[in-house]
Formats: sequence, structure tokens, C-alpha cells
Amino acid sequence: MGVNRPSWAKLIQVFLCIGLLGFGGPQAHMALMRDQVVQHHQWVSAQAFAEGLALCEALPGPASSQMAMVLGWLCRGAWGGLVSGFCFLLPGLVIVLLLSELWRQGQTIADLVTVLVVVKPVVAAAIWAFVGKLLRQQRQPWQQAMAISVALGGLLHQFSPLVLPAGVLLLGAGIANCWRTAMGGTLLLLPGLAPWWPAPGWLQMPWFWLVQLAGVFLQAGLLVFGGGLVIIPLLQDQVVGLGWLTGPQFLDGVAIGQVSPGPVVLTSAFVGYQAGWAAGGGPTTAIAGALVATGAIFAPSVLFIMVGTPLLQRIHQNTSVQRFLAGVLAGVPGALAGAAIPLTWTSLQAENPAVSGALLALFCIALLLNRWLKPSQLVLLGLGLGLGITLLF
Repeated sequence: MGVNRPSWAKLIQVFLCIGLLGFGGPQAHMALMRDQVVQHHQWVSAQAFAEGLALCEALPGPASSQMAMVLGWLCRGAWGGLVSGFCFLLPGLVIVLLLSELWRQGQTIADLVTVLVVVKPVVAAAIWAFVGKLLRQQRQPWQQAMAISVALGGLLHQFSPLVLPAGVLLLGAGIANCWRTAMGGTLLLLPGLAPWWPAPGWLQMPWFWLVQLAGVFLQAGLLVFGGGLVIIPLLQDQVVGLGWLTGPQFLDGVAIGQVSPGPVVLTSAFVGYQAGWAAGGGPTTAIAGALVATGAIFAPSVLFIMVGTPLLQRIHQNTSVQRFLAGVLAGVPGALAGAAIPLTWTSLQAENPAVSGALLALFCIALLLNRWLKPSQLVLLGLGLGLGITLLF
């Protein structure tokens, strides 16, 4: 519960500032929130903050935006949760929209293309470093086997006729872990070998793209476990398959999500913005696409936090639910690895001979694994390097 009750103006001001300064990933966001809300203003007790953090970490969706909603709810009730969550996301959303238009305008500018060629291996390195971090946290043999199984399923999806999207694989990993524990520890490999049918023909009609966009991002929002970069395997195939972006362009969007404040899930705004242009619309259509994609991917978080928190606190203690979540989380690094392989390959196809993509990626992985730089800092460094190469060559 709240220790002190903030005014609406102060609540808005604090969460706008946190959103504007929210670089460096969810851990940095949480640290800013705790510093401002618990220590400086004393709106929420340390115990309530810890309990809210534990709940957010267990739910699908970006934990930092969920935490912003929880804190606002503790301070000013349900409306406070909506206001704090919106204010936390707003600065990053505006910046992503501005960068999305700059990216679209710059596709014909050779210098910007050179910068993006440098940034792609850096982003690929950030993805692989995140995979390594998750794998180091998985010490049980069944967790490692689950990650390998999901990765193999992802590779079969990429390089064979089998249709095994990441969402199905992760759901299958959760179910497989429930089976594993029910069968006394026997692990069923290759979870998620379930059919995945494409959208019906009427969804392919040109005027229905907004509904299609919402459906894609709503599915992703329900399965973002373990970190914002999980959106990569959840979205990559559908975004590319529907013609909204190419694989390399999707990687550009991930880079924009990394260098912007707020959760990396705001990459959704970039994809929605470009989908609007791909649908043949103008700026208004592009902005509508960005808002629909962003709203859809955050909708599950809003629902879970604002409507279902009391129920989820009870359900989270259920053994079957815990086993399912453990299975999903065990499969996350495998899903990321399966999606990262083709993305990495495209990122290394440098068009500028002054750039050695493989060496740059390996160097960046070393920096990240040794914790010398954060992913967002590294992407910014890559942008600076790209600009330097543009000026020199």
C-alpha cells in the first residue's frame, strides 16, 4: 500500500521522467522506479515494491511497464495504474515514432544505410549475449534439454517445411514440463509439434490489415516471458511473411527499440508504423498502425495487472501453473537462438568493405558477456562507429 499519496500532477511528472530516462533495460527501469517511488517520495513501501516486482516477473509481458502500472495502482488505485503505465511508455513511444519516420526517409540515403550495416552485427551480438545470459541461469539438465528442443524446433521451422512458430514451441515447452513432472521427470523432447494454420483468407484482405496487425501483436504480448527480446522469435516470421518488413529491416527495428528509452517491446511501434506504409497508407495510417501494434502487445499486461492481479496472486501459487511457467522460461533461450541464427546471417552480409561484421559481432559479445557495457550503450556505440565510418570513407 502507499505510504504517502501523491497528487495526480506529481504522479504524471515522476513517471514521465522515469520513462524519458529509462535507458538500459528493465533492471535500469526498476532501479529508477525504486529510487523515485520508494526511496525519494516514499509513496510505496519497500515490501510492497518487492511483492509487486515478484508478480510482474512471473507474468507475460514487459516487466518494467507492468511494474509502473502496479506502482500507480498502489498510489492512486486503478486509474493511477493506467496513468502511470501510460506516462512511463509515452516518451519512448514518441521517440520510436520519430526514429521510425527518420528510418523510412533514410532508406535511400547511402550514409544511413552504412550506419545500419554497422549496427546490425551489434544488435545480433546483443541477442546472442542475452541467450548466453539465460542459459547460464539454467543449471538443471531438463532446462538445458528444453532449450535445445525449442531451438531445434525453431531451426526446423526456418529450414524445413514444418510449421513450428515460436509461440507454439514455447507453449509446448510449458506443457512438456507439466508432463515431465507428472511422469516422474521424463522429458518429452521437441515440444510444440502442433499445427499452426495461417490466417483465414478473409483476414488477408487489404482493408483488414489493422485487425491482422492487432492479432499478431496480441499473440506476442501473451508470450513475452523472460525479457523484451523474446519478441524477436515471436514476431519475426509473421512480420516478414506478411510483407510488412524484410528480415534485415526487422533487425533495424530491434535496434531502434534498443536505443530508445522504455522497454524494447516498443519495437512494436516501429513495425506497426512501417506496416501502415506497406499497406499503402500515408502518415495517418502509419501512426494508426503504430498505435494498434503497441496497444495490442501491451493489452495482456494491462489486463493482467489492472483486472486480474488478485486472481493471479492466488493462481501463481498453484503447482501446475508454476511448472508450466518454468517450462516456458526454459524454452525461451532456445526460441531466441533459433530466431537469431538467420538474423545473424543477414546482419553479417555487410555492404561496406570497411566493416567486418563477424569480428564486430564477436567483439560486442565479449563486451556484453563481461558486463563492460549494457546492450543499449553498445548499440549507441555502434551508431557512433557507423557515423565515423561514413565520415571517413
